[in-house]
Amino acid sequence: MRFSECFGIKRNKKDKWFDPVLSVDTPLFVDPFLIYDDEQSVFRGSHTEINRFFKLMFKLIAKSGGRKFSNRYQKAVSDLVFPEVEEICLGYTAAGTRGAGSGTELGSIMASAIWDAIQAGMVHIEHFEEVAILRENIGPDRISDITANLLRHRLARYTQQICRKHKVPLAQFKYVRARYSADKQRWIAGTFELPVNPYNKKAILLVPEFYLKDLPTINAVDFWDYCVSFHSAELRREFNFDINRNLPKKEIVEIARKHALWRSAYIGYQESKRARSYNFTRDKKGFVRWYDASKSYVDSNPVQFTINDDSSFLKAVEMMVGEFRHFVEENAGYRLLWNDNGTSKSEKAAQLLFLGVVKHYCQANNIDISPEPNIGRGPVDFKVSIGFGLRSLLELKLARNGKFWNNARKQLPTYLSSERIKSGFFVVITFSENDTKRIRGIKATVTLAAKAAKCDIQTVIVDAGADKPSASKL
Repeated sequence: MRFSECFGIKRNKKDKWFDPVLSVDTPLFVDPFLIYDDEQSVFRGSHTEINRFFKLMFKLIAKSGGRKFSNRYQKAVSDLVFPEVEEICLGYTAAGTRGAGSGTELGSIMASAIWDAIQAGMVHIEHFEEVAILRENIGPDRISDITANLLRHRLARYTQQICRKHKVPLAQFKYVRARYSADKQRWIAGTFELPVNPYNKKAILLVPEFYLKDLPTINAVDFWDYCVSFHSAELRREFNFDINRNLPKKEIVEIARKHALWRSAYIGYQESKRARSYNFTRDKKGFVRWYDASKSYVDSNPVQFTINDDSSFLKAVEMMVGEFRHFVEENAGYRLLWNDNGTSKSEKAAQLLFLGVVKHYCQANNIDISPEPNIGRGPVDFKVSIGFGLRSLLELKLARNGKFWNNARKQLPTYLSSERIKSGFFVVITFSENDTKRIRGIKATVTLAAKAAKCDIQTVIVDAGADKPSASKL
């Protein structure tokens, strides 16, 4: 359910806030650079506020000399703790709103990254995201959470303005870290009146659409692209890198640490351009439109299940998966998996569309749908269940995902056995003839994994291509 649905809000063109799905994280992120580029209303002064905080952290860690047990260093670690901000319903967790990030762990990582930045010659910081280029384990979700934590009090005021306009009921929520006082050099507690998320009973924080992006403006991938464009000769000579391939972040970090001038020039280059937020109309990544499209299909094609044993439960799950295939193949759902330029969307887009159909049918039939750890990264996406006795695993992968299928024989049996779940469904998306040719090998892989785990797994092929025979009939 979207925020607007939950509170009966009819949006118009003046409503520029992102309308989150309250039970599923949308894989978009708060980009501090977009805020820096266009500070509006309650967000005026945000860049200065963030910068003051990080200048203090740099000063503490510089004076500590990098000694991890010194008082200054430990003070920085404590201040750099940024818990995941579940209230914004953004990030990588595709079947819920709670990720796996640890605030305490992030404090140590950030402190270490700042010391690395100091050693790499960073003496002046205008964008804390630059630190992420110097460290492997600081990604877009970390940057988004840091920004949301530091600007929580501004996001709260922004949310309150919207809620009062639309007469949304509010409740009080207390925060130990409501805002950071640069004058007192510590976090200040506070209480905010905010709307309640009915799915987890926590607060909701709304974010302007124009501050959201699929990757931060300053990021390691773009830094590498910049280096390829302006320093290709040096890269070939000094690092012997193939500039035509995607480089692992570890190697990008090596370049960034060695070339402070390149980093500085890259930041200036990004500042010289007009930063662009995520295009919600085009939705090139397929992160937004899946919800309304899947909800519309399920509303138009209602299915009621009578479940009283293993067999009827399994039949219900099979029917939901079948409805997804019908939606994609026969009701033009495949269009949501293609870009305007004729390229197919990512696996994440397909997983979200699948999740939308299954989740809406589950909600209509009082069936629980739960996220699995590291969704989209591990062997299983999510599971549907009624109590502990009736459970089934669901996984969607693209046929072209060679990395997954190559590892499936090892990963799947272990996971299925540990969960003690007897049934599961593998939904495989094909876009092309080459994908179709992979089906026989994929089915063999799933069959062997199921046999090793002593469980029943059905493989369902969904043809998301156009003008060719359906792969599901092969």
